[in-house]
Amino acid sequence: MRLVAHVKPGCWPAMWVRRHVTAPLVFLSSCFVLSGVPYAAPTPQDQPDLVCESAEECYRAALNQATQPGTGSAREERVHGAVERLMAIQQHDPGSIWAKRAGLLLGLLLVERDPGDAVFYLRAAQRDIPLLEDYIRFWIAEALLTMGDAARAAVQMEYILDAVPDTLLANRVGFRGGEAWYRADQCGKAMALLERAVSLGPQDPAAPSALLNLADCQSRENRVADAQATLKQIWTHYPQTPEAGEAVIRLTRSLGGEPWRPTPEEQYGRALAFLNLSLHEEAVADLQKFLASAPGHPKRGEARLKLGTALVRLKRYDQARQVFLELVADRVAESDDAAVWLARVYLRQGEGDKLLALARSFSRLALSDEQKATIQMLMGTWLEDQGRSDQALAKYRQAAQAGEGTTQQADALWRIGWVHYRAGHFAEARETLQELVKGREDGPYAAQALYWTARAAERQKDRRAADLYLKLCRQYALTYYCQLAHFRTELPGVAQVSAAGAALAAPAEGRVAVRQDAHYLRASELKLVGMDQDAAREVASLIERSVRDRPALMELSMLLSEAGAYHHALRLARLHFREGLERGGDTVPPALWQVAYPTAYLPTIRAHAGPAVDPFLVAAIIREESQYDTRAVSRVGAIGLMQVMPATAQAVAKKQGLPDIGRGDLFDQETNIRVGARYMEQLLQQFAGNPVQAVAAYNAGPQIVATWIAKNGHREPDEFVEMIPYQETRQYVKRVLRSYREYRRLSGGGCEVRFLDKVC
Repeated sequence: MRLVAHVKPGCWPAMWVRRHVTAPLVFLSSCFVLSGVPYAAPTPQDQPDLVCESAEECYRAALNQATQPGTGSAREERVHGAVERLMAIQQHDPGSIWAKRAGLLLGLLLVERDPGDAVFYLRAAQRDIPLLEDYIRFWIAEALLTMGDAARAAVQMEYILDAVPDTLLANRVGFRGGEAWYRADQCGKAMALLERAVSLGPQDPAAPSALLNLADCQSRENRVADAQATLKQIWTHYPQTPEAGEAVIRLTRSLGGEPWRPTPEEQYGRALAFLNLSLHEEAVADLQKFLASAPGHPKRGEARLKLGTALVRLKRYDQARQVFLELVADRVAESDDAAVWLARVYLRQGEGDKLLALARSFSRLALSDEQKATIQMLMGTWLEDQGRSDQALAKYRQAAQAGEGTTQQADALWRIGWVHYRAGHFAEARETLQELVKGREDGPYAAQALYWTARAAERQKDRRAADLYLKLCRQYALTYYCQLAHFRTELPGVAQVSAAGAALAAPAEGRVAVRQDAHYLRASELKLVGMDQDAAREVASLIERSVRDRPALMELSMLLSEAGAYHHALRLARLHFREGLERGGDTVPPALWQVAYPTAYLPTIRAHAGPAVDPFLVAAIIREESQYDTRAVSRVGAIGLMQVMPATAQAVAKKQGLPDIGRGDLFDQETNIRVGARYMEQLLQQFAGNPVQAVAAYNAGPQIVATWIAKNGHREPDEFVEMIPYQETRQYVKRVLRSYREYRRLSGGGCEVRFLDKVC
């Protein structure tokens, strides 16, 4: 039977003005007409707002309407339509689970709009959906807070921990319950909750405001020293928040108007907080203040090293070099690390002679073998770039010897093999690369060494090259290097090998226990009322208990993805199923591929990417840049899904005629994708549609990539990638291009282009 509901224009349902009644929908007749039969031939003035075949269909339509992003009048219109659908369900099928969920969703939608009615619906939901007892009590408390009834809200919060001992809301209850008691002028009860909440959740976004309320309560109770300590804690540990500024005002007020001045320890703590937020400009300023105010402080050497690395992140290399030089000369505990950083700066600035001279300081420093190997590798890189291959080989051999048993040894062997390949010494290249793989079949260079062994054989016109490509794709079917192998050979069966390596299998049995767990059941119910973040937290709570249960982990990753927690789902899949997903060594069920290669943002990408930008290339960038973490912040300050730098965002906005975009705007997924996709479009235009060069420029910047093209642009694309000087960019390009072609494969479209430097 179909449900039909329509509402007079401009008329909100009467529940918005209903108060003490025994059942909802009592006073709807003036606005709402309901029929259990199909609606036919409406007049233009009396159009139906919904037609659906079942209560479930109607509910899901309402949920979709209510959870669509947006603000202002358009958002309110969607909520209005959702309310109509939900009320129709309750009237037509009052005893069904969908009617009960409709009541809960009505309550949630009304918490801010009409908290009195929200409480009515939520109390009914307590009876109807006991599985969500803790959440429903929490939402009732939020509605009471909105009504201004802080004391009742606080009491409601306290009941949650008794009613549901295993609730995941305990810390949220602490923050919100503490605030409720604070608003109710019950500082004694507020302080206990707020102190505990901040102690358990110092990184919670609510922590700064909680501490500000705590300081106010301490001040009211004449605990002046405690209040000052709390305000200093805000200034030191939450420097980017508005509460930090308010803390300074209150500290100054508490000193009778005399300006408050932080101690060196507080200044240094604040600098560390800025560093943890990748706010390097602010960190540098506070580190410099600390160093100026504390000449004999025991943390001075550590602070100088952090100052130098922050300057490197800001690309202020001249200043960073001076910091590192002074640290090396002072022979302090941080001198050895400073020497390695100094070598990196010399290489980045192209000062090879100074880099080579640094080796003479080895005897004066207590460098570890690993640190020596790192510096020698950097020296070899510079010598190789200058065409001094023999000297480069000598440095790489020294690095391999010094770094025996470490990752530097494998790095050095690879560079030795690559130098021989570039010089046309293909026999020597093959010998070194085979040594690199020997005993390291699962190592990071295995597929890479096997590919370039095949390329060297190909350059020698050795027919065994085809067998090597085939071996590569049998062992490492889904790697970047197997993708390259497909470009170079038409051997029959290679494509089939790759497909076999990615074969799909049904999940193993054994998921019953996790599906019966209370947290799993709560997650499923929360998902059905649009509370995706809460659902994701419930699922995440099960992961630690399931680390040895692969079927359960697979199930949890899928549920996380369904709840919109794409970042957590992808991380879980990569952690436990990497072999099958990224090398092809294990079979993988279809649903797990959807977790590993999310497509939820493709509509947004398509809306903002120009015709020259393949949406799957943007999706691959998101996958490798942030792993779909909308809150990601890199070490250098890049933000959000596509890791956009604030300065880049401003430049793109200006060029594209978009409104000004600030740092905070980049945490919004649509804004981030719009800017990132437009920037990628610009780069593809600048580099003639070459995805290798455009992706490299997205990571390292177009100016530096232009210099690489001038030097090595004549090389074949696979060689060009290996010759990218920046290791981070080199690996980034490989990861993005691999993910791009995997997205194309999984979409069913594949990639007909057989060239690395062409989009599909």
